[in-house]
Amino acid sequence: MNQPSDLAKLLNPKSVAVIGASEDQTKFGGRLYKTLIRHGYKGTIYPINPGRQSLFDIKTFPDIVAVPDVPDMVIMALPTEKIKNEIKKCAEKGVKCAIIITSKFSDAGPEGAALENEIVQIARRSNMRLIGPNCLGLISPANELVLCSSPALNVDHLIKSPIGFISQSGALMGTLFDKAHSQGIGFSHCFSIGNQADLELCDFLEMLIHDKQTSVICTYIEGVKSPQRFVELAALARKMNKPILAVKAGKTEEGSKAAFSHTASMAGDYATLEAICKSQNVILMDDPMAMFLLALSMSRFPGKKIDNVTVVTTSGGGGALSADRLSEAKLALSEFSEQTRAQLTDYFSTGQAHNPIDLGGRRHDVLDSDAISEITAGIVLADEHVDVGLFVLTTAPSVLDTTDRLLAGANTTQKPFLVVMLPGQAADSARQLLISQRIPFTNTLREAVDALSAWQSWSQYVEPDEITIPEGLPEIGSYRGTMNEADSKQLLAAFGLPVNRDAFASDIVSALALSESVGFPLVAKVVSAQIVHKSDVGGVVLDIQSITQLEQVLTTMLEGIRQTLPSAEIDGFSLQSMEHGELELIIGARNDPQFGPQVIVGSGGILVELLKDMVILPAPVSADTARRALESLKIAILFKQYRGRMALDVAAVAQAIHRLSLLAARLTDLDFEIEINPLKVRLDGQGCVAVDARARIE
Repeated sequence: MNQPSDLAKLLNPKSVAVIGASEDQTKFGGRLYKTLIRHGYKGTIYPINPGRQSLFDIKTFPDIVAVPDVPDMVIMALPTEKIKNEIKKCAEKGVKCAIIITSKFSDAGPEGAALENEIVQIARRSNMRLIGPNCLGLISPANELVLCSSPALNVDHLIKSPIGFISQSGALMGTLFDKAHSQGIGFSHCFSIGNQADLELCDFLEMLIHDKQTSVICTYIEGVKSPQRFVELAALARKMNKPILAVKAGKTEEGSKAAFSHTASMAGDYATLEAICKSQNVILMDDPMAMFLLALSMSRFPGKKIDNVTVVTTSGGGGALSADRLSEAKLALSEFSEQTRAQLTDYFSTGQAHNPIDLGGRRHDVLDSDAISEITAGIVLADEHVDVGLFVLTTAPSVLDTTDRLLAGANTTQKPFLVVMLPGQAADSARQLLISQRIPFTNTLREAVDALSAWQSWSQYVEPDEITIPEGLPEIGSYRGTMNEADSKQLLAAFGLPVNRDAFASDIVSALALSESVGFPLVAKVVSAQIVHKSDVGGVVLDIQSITQLEQVLTTMLEGIRQTLPSAEIDGFSLQSMEHGELELIIGARNDPQFGPQVIVGSGGILVELLKDMVILPAPVSADTARRALESLKIAILFKQYRGRMALDVAAVAQAIHRLSLLAARLTDLDFEIEINPLKVRLDGQGCVAVDARARIE
């Protein structure tokens, strides 16, 4: 299937067969069948049950073969051992799409995976597509179609909103649908995709990108089967102005434990996906409900971008807590214009007309509490310096009236706003008002701040520069295998990265003879394939001032290593010019098995693992993109003037990252790791220099 319209047609069937249909609501087939009827499916239903003549007054059939027409869609919830035979029958019948609820396929080990592959091959020979197995089906309010057995669907009606949702977990889809429904959040389509034996995440993503009834796409991701297609679809979604929001499972998994380089262990599965998503403006979030809150907000206020927040609250404490949480999330409080401050002064006591605005600070001689809500919301959201309003309500005698008037004031403007409803049952009537008007709201401040923070990230996206690999880059040639430091630096220098002078000596006598050509002060390092992190075993000594000191240092170094690592083969010593810098960074590159070449940049030196301050960039990258990445690091403040010291040469570092990314892109078909640690950064105009490097190219 090459066209998203083909899948859209399959997922809007004119007829559905339910294999395993039943009146027994303790069975999957029974719940599926009843839910399909309950939610008003307009097409033809074919219940398949050999033991009944009819079910809920609809004629049944003993098997799919006996159905008089060819159903567009078949859904089955049967024991695993019966699925293969049913798929054969469906394929022979000419069915175009089947949903398999049943589990115990690839999710249960090699034997189940083999069976799963068999049913996929049977389906493909007949051009039949499969959803699942091990899924919960689909919920499609846009198509008035429910093929899902979740108890969450025991509701009177489905809320229809322009939000698409793709979930790799069936139970989680049902749970989140239930929670979203309780907050007035509906969907265009929800898909549980299970094992993705045939149709997979990217198929549904592409369909939703082209779906006219969907304006925001939400996903719950456990893994990406087609990484390059995912990147291409993310770019397409951007082009079509459809935000993609995602929650990824496995954020804390430890990832690669390769000892070769820090960059391998730092760029685990989640960190890599996070980098890819950031490069494509796919917004990764931690909380699914915050994701839905943001999706509803973005669908209600399409295209709006935010960078600051105005808080209107019924409590001084609520305002203080809101300001704290927003500050922690690096969300600025809006600065009101002089006109707005003047208007507010007419209604608030002295010193109260500022952000956050506590409605309790009104002038009691001017307005009652409900009227002040409407007027305040209207004034502040009309301010051109305000991006979004956050209404934080606490328990009060008239929560419903206050909410109603806040909405009235906000709706006189075009500005987006969210509501945080902190009370318990005392605010239930206010919540029903919000639900009835499809207003984005949450019961926790944390969810609101998470949603706003993600919205800000989406708003700040800068389209990456298109990078063309220039002609005339050096050949990789014989640079293969695990390289020593000298060869690694030679490769880096060939691609335009600055490296310090060095010379290799096979023994102490040779080292003493070579030292004058390197120049003092110098650095001595042990050279051994068995010693990855030299400083851990005393294999690096800095600032050696003379031949006499060099001889003493090397003798002591050899003795210490032979005691701690007696089996290590010592090839010799590297003598290097002693380079100074104001700051140490790590820059590295690797080829991710899924997403290809990437560059890793972060705090360097001996603190690299301790600080874990790094950013990953898909390669190649421009110098401008590299500079923006540097500015996102925790240590970015150190690049600027600091306590009388001049600013650092960020431009030189950005250029070094760019040159390393060209090397990484050149190695796109190879397994490789490259690491510079540290890259010493000098004062502005003085450049940077790599003083230690490792490379492995297989």
